[in-house]
Amino acid sequence: MAEEISLEDYKNAYREIKTEVEKRGFLVHLVVYVLVNTMLIAINFIYSPEDIWFFYPLIGWGIGITAHYLNAVRWIEKLLKEMEAKAEYRAREIKKK
Repeated sequence: MAEEISLEDYKNAYREIKTEVEKRGFLVHLVVYVLVNTMLIAINFIYSPEDIWFFYPLIGWGIGITAHYLNAVRWIEKLLKEMEAKAEYRAREIKKK
């Protein structure tokens, strides 16, 4: 028979998995950002070097990738703990009914 796990063990495992998934998603986003913007820079310099426009998508997308980094890497632990607290509060409210 399998050994029972505690709720805390479950929460820790869930946090680890969620953090890994979020970091992997950010890394995919970052690789696509670098590849696409490298291509845009090349296109800009090859086809219209007199009109430099590549930095517009670079900056715009850069803002999005920065937000993704903050949410997926820097603040993920805090966000997960907030969600756990909300879930625990809701579970207690349901149990009272």
